[in-house]
Amino acid sequence: MEQNLISAELSAENLATINQSLTAAAALLPFLITLTSEEKQAIAKLGNALRPLVDKAAAAAVQYPQILSGTFNREEFLRDHALLQKLEPVAAVLNPLQSALEDTLMAVGSDTLVAALEVYAAVQSNKAKVPGLDTLADEMKVFFPRSRKKTLPEKPEQ
Repeated sequence: MEQNLISAELSAENLATINQSLTAAAALLPFLITLTSEEKQAIAKLGNALRPLVDKAAAAAVQYPQILSGTFNREEFLRDHALLQKLEPVAAVLNPLQSALEDTLMAVGSDTLVAALEVYAAVQSNKAKVPGLDTLADEMKVFFPRSRKKTLPEKPEQ
């Protein structure tokens, strides 16, 4: 094997602990939602540049409630602001973890594919010599369909 981007093991005990912890964390976040790509495009987005505006608006809503219209839901705004403040540190921990998990999955997937291609090559080169390998070779071969070469029509003579 020429490629080995990652070499690690995950014990069944650790995997069970991780799954239990993630399940417990998800249970503590029952309000999480999933937006469609259309919804994501349609909503206003809070970026780093506007975060101070939101914080100042929350402070103003607390300090000067009399300036807000009767239809403005101050309590909901302050509840959302508090949730934002609490979830940002959680996201700061989870986002790099999610990114590292995705990168690790990509690397281990690549490692296993490269190794599987070596195994496939060994199966193909030994299928006539080792009983039973021909069936396995045929099963593996379906993942590599050969495309037929198109024959170009001959040019008419002028």
